[in-house]
Amino acid sequence: MLRKQRLVYSFLVEITMQKAGYLLKSMCVVGLALSAAGPVMADDKKPVLRVLSYNINGLPAPLKKNKRPLYERIAEILRDRREAGTQPHVVVLQEAFDKGSRIVADTSGYSYAVKGPGRRDTSKAGSAHWTQGTRRAYAQRPTPQKITGSGLYILSDFPIVDAKYKAFDSDACAGLDCLSNKAIQFARIETPFASEPIDIVNSHFNSRGSAKAPGKITLKAHKRQTDTLAKFLDQFRTGHPIVIAGDFNTKQDKRYAYFREHVPLVDAGENCLGNKTLCLVAEGTKEDELLYRTNDKQFYDGNATVSLTPIWMARNFDELLDGRPLSDHLGYEVHYEVTVRD
Repeated sequence: MLRKQRLVYSFLVEITMQKAGYLLKSMCVVGLALSAAGPVMADDKKPVLRVLSYNINGLPAPLKKNKRPLYERIAEILRDRREAGTQPHVVVLQEAFDKGSRIVADTSGYSYAVKGPGRRDTSKAGSAHWTQGTRRAYAQRPTPQKITGSGLYILSDFPIVDAKYKAFDSDACAGLDCLSNKAIQFARIETPFASEPIDIVNSHFNSRGSAKAPGKITLKAHKRQTDTLAKFLDQFRTGHPIVIAGDFNTKQDKRYAYFREHVPLVDAGENCLGNKTLCLVAEGTKEDELLYRTNDKQFYDGNATVSLTPIWMARNFDELLDGRPLSDHLGYEVHYEVTVRD
């Protein structure tokens, strides 16, 4: 929807890092210098982790054309915020399908980056991307294949010490969404705010109307993706604080209810709007676009020693460039106060 001004599993992880202008590709995480935390927009005396989720609508040509100026502007905004010391420490991107969309990952100033699965990457050796049922129902060619990768990136100012993904199985997609290799992406990040790392999860779930498939089919696929995420967390979450962010396509009540039942984390929007004395909403941000009238969401949880508390939220990247919105989504940014208990 166009708006005005606005992953036993085996894994193959491609990790792309940036340092001093050089791109390094590796199958492991290489330690780079720890970036200093910039000043916090809400309260510069508090240890605050700033997390931005942004679906940048980077569909490949010919679906979308002339997107490079938009990607450049997104990267420029992030660089400008870095100069001001207000940049998000972690950025999770969705729909970075177009090769040109790498501009955002490569030029926005982040020292650490991990990319989600590509078009041919699978999470289970020998498993097919597509089921026969999917092939019959939605493909026009005799040997259909994914035409894009996952479109997922996690960018970080702080060292990424572990990374994994789980590409959704072939029965966990519906309609046109089956053409992309949608996934769950995971990064464990060392921050200066606590002695233990914080886990970041990024994902993009099956759409509803734009999938061009029957509602019962898209709902079933969405539930299977939710089940996959729940199993993934059971397997890989080791008790660290966690933030899950992305385009979850949970605007439909049935989807949101099933997701919340099976992924028992705190909805950042609910918490913030329920504690307005502790959490500020940025000027111009509509409260319903933080809560239920959005597919972009962030969920989180702490543990016995480290708590996360939303203290500032915004829908941003809402400007127009030559009359064009930067994306068909807005950014969804949350600032979490990190409290370490003795």
